[in-house]
Amino acid sequence: MHRLRRSIPSLTALIAFEAAARHGNFTRAASELGVTQAAVSRRIGALEQEIGRQLFDRRNRRVFLTEAGQHLHATVRTAFDNLADTVDILRTPAIKLTVAVSVAFGHFRLLPLLASFRDAEPDIDLRVISEDAWSAPDDRQIDLAVRYGKPPFRGMKVVGAIRETIVPICAPCMVNRLGPLTLADLARRTDIPKIDSASPEPSWLNWAGWFQQLGWRHGFDGAKLRFSSYSDAAYAAMNGEGVALGWTHLLERPLADGRLMALDLPKLSPKESHYILIPADRRPTPAVEAFSQWLSVPVPPVR
Repeated sequence: MHRLRRSIPSLTALIAFEAAARHGNFTRAASELGVTQAAVSRRIGALEQEIGRQLFDRRNRRVFLTEAGQHLHATVRTAFDNLADTVDILRTPAIKLTVAVSVAFGHFRLLPLLASFRDAEPDIDLRVISEDAWSAPDDRQIDLAVRYGKPPFRGMKVVGAIRETIVPICAPCMVNRLGPLTLADLARRTDIPKIDSASPEPSWLNWAGWFQQLGWRHGFDGAKLRFSSYSDAAYAAMNGEGVALGWTHLLERPLADGRLMALDLPKLSPKESHYILIPADRRPTPAVEAFSQWLSVPVPPVR
């Protein structure tokens, strides 16, 4: 520290030097700093004398950085920028928000729109945990979770909801190939490959549950393609591999941009929804309220 005090010139002189170097003009630097042009000139002269090097070439009321001045300006500018950034961070402590979602919700609902939340709430540092094996009630670091099902949720309370509709979905090429379909066609035609997945949530429907809830009492051709995750099943449907069950709000983006199409078949409105949850022993923070409100807003149309 003793060496630092001896080596570093006056901060006032360095500020005057940085402003003059940036403007290339002592008068404009003086105007920015709220002092006279003579004061800027004196401070820079004192700095040059202390360093023992000329920092500016003075030509016809204009000033130009010398090689030594350019070197010093690069260092001073970086140091001042770093100092300003650090002070800004300390003045505005980061607001941290940890959100837990299923893998499918993270892929299809959250990530495609996350930039709009960051634009709206730049002071919130967001951490997203995507997991199908839900441990949110036991994780004290979770501020908010999104889970499909119906209340109550152990250790959590509801602060918002996204209602769902379930309908068979597939790629446009598959729609064109299959043509108009009835429920009986979907159940019995062997040329319609069904795609199924393991349940990311306890109440997640498979084809058997979907047909049953619609009141279909006859047999149906089972799934030809099965995945361990719903995300893979949805991507397979997008690639034209077959027909999958689609949660229309979860898949709102690929349905809106045309990667997927909903078949003209009965739609099921389940009792379950995607619920926005917070730990039961906490009150919603402003960050939680902002995220919950943003997440409940309908997805904007694709342009």
